[in-house]
This record gives sequence, C-alpha cells and structure tokens, in this order.
Amino acid sequence: MILSVPCCQHELNGQMENELLAPLFSYGIIKERTAALFTDAIRAELLESQGYRTQLLEFIDMEHTPKNILIRAVKQGGRKDNRRQLEEILTFLHGDLTLYRLLCGEEEGTDPRDPGRKK
Repeated sequence: MILSVPCCQHELNGQMENELLAPLFSYGIIKERTAALFTDAIRAELLESQGYRTQLLEFIDMEHTPKNILIRAVKQGGRKDNRRQLEEILTFLHGDLTLYRLLCGEEEGTDPRDPGRKK
C-alpha cells in the first residue's frame, strides 16, 4: 500500500508546452496548477500501470492549500495497459517525467517516448 501526498510538481511545469494551450499557459498560476494536477494524475496512472489500484483524494480543505491531493494505492496485480496513452499525453505536453522514465523506460532499455530508439 502507498499513501503519498506528492510534491515536486515543478518538473512538468518547467517542460509543459503546447501551441494549442499556449494562451492558457501564458498565465503562470494557471500553468502551475494545471501542471500540478496533470502530474498527480500521471503519477496515479503510472501506479496503475504497475499493478496498483489508485485513488486521488482531497485530504485538506481547499481553503487551506491548493495542493491537497492524497494518492492512495493498493497493490492488486494485473497491470493497466496505459503506456501508449501516457506517451501520447506526455508528447502532447512536451513533458519528460523522471518517474515515467524510471517505471516505463527501464523495462526495455529504450527511450519511453520513442520505443524504437535506445537510450
């Protein structure tokens, strides 16, 4: 079982680019909060890909902090086949998350965003 209140959502925030979303990302606070939400959702999906059943829960009222998501994950076995979708999302956002590389890229010794290319 994993209970995590993750932080360090800055990685995606610094990378996130998208021509379609550029007008929205021009507002720093919007980009920051979007990056934090996307990061937590991607982390939950990565746990699902490793055989965990995950839930994202609000654990502190929003009036106290905007970063109040708890990831609860219970090892169930049976991995979710979501790698292609995650690759497409990261490509769309121009993101290259360390956790994604560690969990999905090391399996085959390839670059997870370009499975035909070796690291």
